[in-house]
Amino acid sequence: MKLLITGGSGTLGQEITNLALAKKYQVHILSRNKKLISKNINLKYFYWDPYSEEIDINCFNGVDTVINLAGFSVFNLWTTKNKSKILNSRLDSTYFILKMIKEKGIKLKSFVNASGIAAYSNSLTRVSSEDDSKNIKDSFINQVVIKWESKVLEFEKKLPEISFSILRIGLVLSKSGGVFKISKNLSKIFLLSALGKGNQWQSWIHVIDVANFFIRCAEKNYRGVFNLVSPNPITQNELLRKIAFHNRSQIIFPNIPKFIVKIFFGQMSELVLSSQKVISNDLDDFIFRFPKIDDALKDLSK
Repeated sequence: MKLLITGGSGTLGQEITNLALAKKYQVHILSRNKKLISKNINLKYFYWDPYSEEIDINCFNGVDTVINLAGFSVFNLWTTKNKSKILNSRLDSTYFILKMIKEKGIKLKSFVNASGIAAYSNSLTRVSSEDDSKNIKDSFINQVVIKWESKVLEFEKKLPEISFSILRIGLVLSKSGGVFKISKNLSKIFLLSALGKGNQWQSWIHVIDVANFFIRCAEKNYRGVFNLVSPNPITQNELLRKIAFHNRSQIIFPNIPKFIVKIFFGQMSELVLSSQKVISNDLDDFIFRFPKIDDALKDLSK
């Protein structure tokens, strides 16, 4: 099998690449860095720039599946400029690569696109599954997800011979960055505390399980929308308490009030204060390596 990955330099992209190479698959990675060279015969880098619509067309040679992860990180302060980059980086790169696939008549088996559980409304009581997405006009991150998915669905109609799958990913726990790494470092100096009331649901997943399911989608040519979350969501209070425990620490400060979080993070506070309790109705035959939070944190804390 041969994969083409956009956004391959990120935490998830690297995890998927390493897993694919371990399976002896070939991996092509699109990058705007022309100087990248791999010593691994199964890994090759190709230049692209979605904004100027430049791409090395050889990147598609023999490719079975495109895995689309490209996008400016949402974990940047939501200034007007950064919000534009968060949204447009996803829409422009997705539109460009799908347009090239269609115009050049690229023969693919599948196209796997990342997305997020911000597709669902903020609720402390509601349980959301794949059919419960909402178009929430006053939520920036929801609009990013909805518009990104719409771009994929637009081309799904134009390219019916390709199996399209959209993976709505929950809170990814990884040693390399994100919530786990930040929380671990704060817990070491006893500065970790929950944000707001801390009763917001965190539908989490270990990065290894995310990578495994992306590869599975490529292998099985899945179609449709999938919630990529562990079967055991947890509240933020409990998640941070367990992170501290697994790093031989404890939480000694009270929760940070919501109004203070909003003062410091502005609109971006939506990322840490919102609550989505998400389940998947379509992962029944997928075996999680880390279905429970303690197993995941034990692994990450090694």
